[in-house]
Formats: sequence, structure tokens, C-alpha cells
Amino acid sequence: MKSSIAMQVFIDTSYFFARLVARDQWHHKAKKAVSRHLAAVTSSLVVNETISLLQAKGMFSAALTFLRGIRDSPDVRIIHVDPVLQAEAWDLFGRWGASGANPVDCASFAIMRSLGIKKAFTFDAHFRTAGFEILR
Repeated sequence: MKSSIAMQVFIDTSYFFARLVARDQWHHKAKKAVSRHLAAVTSSLVVNETISLLQAKGMFSAALTFLRGIRDSPDVRIIHVDPVLQAEAWDLFGRWGASGANPVDCASFAIMRSLGIKKAFTFDAHFRTAGFEILR
């Protein structure tokens, strides 16, 4: 994990997918986006959503490779949603769901709020709608 001096940034499914899939419209931006001065944070739900998306797109091998890599990565902190965060995520879904934010997005918002993270690598506009800065 990165030093505590580094700014924490949340990594969303849309970023992981774009980085992994060369034909994705955001692929080139995602490949350029990472900075060594950032402490990457994501959630087990985002990991699940990413591997599910890869699997659904017929990229099972890529899903396994991603899963193995992120589980072994010292550079990405994976947060597991506990009952308190889940309750907050469901409350946030009541607030942001009508605008299109899905339950995983809302869990991400809850995690970001709990850790004081204000920025996310994402191509999902719902993060901006919920008050976070999008990095691309």
C-alpha cells in the first residue's frame, strides 16, 4: 500500500474495465490516468462487478487475471463492506438511485465518505452527481 502521505483515490469498475479492454472508448485515458502519488482504494463489490462484467463480455480469462492481480497487489487497498457501510449504501441508494447510481456505486460513495476520499478514477458521471471529483 502507498504511503499515508499519498492522496487516496477510489477506483471504480468503469476505470478498471476501460484499462483492461483495449476496445473500450475510455481505454487510452484510463491507461494514462494512474499516478504513483496516489493511494488506490476500491471495494470488494467493485472487484466483483468488474469480474462479472468481464465474464459477461466473454472475457473469463481476463476476469481471472484481473482478480489474481488485484488480490495480490500491494498498491490497491480493497475495502470489504461491513453492515454499517452497507446500511449507509442502501440509504444513499434511496437518494441517488433515481439518478441512475446503482447499489455498487452507492456502496462506493459510502466508502469514500467514511474514508474522506473526494476523488475517483471513474468514467461514471454518477460520482460527480454525488459530489465527488472525477479523475480521468
